[in-house]
Amino acid sequence: MTRPLLATPPAWVSEGRFNLGTFAAPLTEVNPLEAAFGPRWRRRLRLKEWQHFAVVSDRWYLSLALFDAKWLALAQICLFDRAAGRTYFYERRVPPWRMRLPATLFDARAEFARGGFRLAFENQLGRAEGGRHVIELQAPAARGLPAVRGRFELDERLAPAEGGVTPLVVSLPLPNGGALYSHKCVMPCAGELEVDGEIIRFEEGRAYALADVHKGFYPWVMTWKWATGGAAGEGGVRGFNLTDNQVVDQDAYNENCLWLDGGLHLLPPVRFEIAGGVAAVGRPWRIRDRRGQVDLTFEPEAIRTVDINVGLLRSRYRGPFGAFRGRIAAGEGDLEVDGWFGMCEDFYLRA
Repeated sequence: MTRPLLATPPAWVSEGRFNLGTFAAPLTEVNPLEAAFGPRWRRRLRLKEWQHFAVVSDRWYLSLALFDAKWLALAQICLFDRAAGRTYFYERRVPPWRMRLPATLFDARAEFARGGFRLAFENQLGRAEGGRHVIELQAPAARGLPAVRGRFELDERLAPAEGGVTPLVVSLPLPNGGALYSHKCVMPCAGELEVDGEIIRFEEGRAYALADVHKGFYPWVMTWKWATGGAAGEGGVRGFNLTDNQVVDQDAYNENCLWLDGGLHLLPPVRFEIAGGVAAVGRPWRIRDRRGQVDLTFEPEAIRTVDINVGLLRSRYRGPFGAFRGRIAAGEGDLEVDGWFGMCEDFYLRA
């Protein structure tokens, strides 16, 4: 590990400057518009924000997102049925002024609802009885897609010694002088999903969830590759986050980590290799680092694609779901990753 776990500052931005690093606890004040980074109106227009949650069982992967790029805003519900090999994707393009994402995860709500479509995240890290997230989703039947609804509770108690978890909280420099803030966590979850009248229960101890909350002043062109996977069972909830993005000096600043038994293990920079290049994201992926700590193969089972090309705005998204195999060295030895269920992303946005 080349980067330290730092004491959490009182705010993301202090006296106009980003506080950079990997922090030991969540930020209670996330104030990007206070950065001395160009005029305030430009900061507001350049800030990209999202809240994304994945809810995963041995059969289902749910990817749920509220995304605000200021020029474009999206609400997305994506369900992948691993047993049937089917993907159900519901999306609403939202006028940017109608998407408002909260600053922090302390007793804050993010929601979009219109025409029978609803996606809501109740973030309650500040609750006295322990941190949690409550997710509610609903989408009507349309164009061959079934009606869906669901409700889930995610357990993000911030006390690993008492069965809780340590989230990954980072502030990382970007090449244009900006920075990104991210809060990620793999955690237990439970809830219920209804698809076309069929009730599917996600039981605690057999399902996991991922929180991915993000704000950043990215360059005009944004790119990254991302992988996340996990497992839940007798060994508790385990998971990882691996990214290769535009962050400056990834030896000192990155968001790569492993969660085991609620504990956080930091990992070095990684590189993604796709057999046949990015045009062949349905082929196996290889994710490795220079030190030999991470060596994973990802086998896609289905791919979600989103392409937008409107004037100067262009987006290309490839998000395959599938299984990871290999090993990650953390702590006292190697961890075998044998069929952990998750997803990867190859992302490009010009906005």
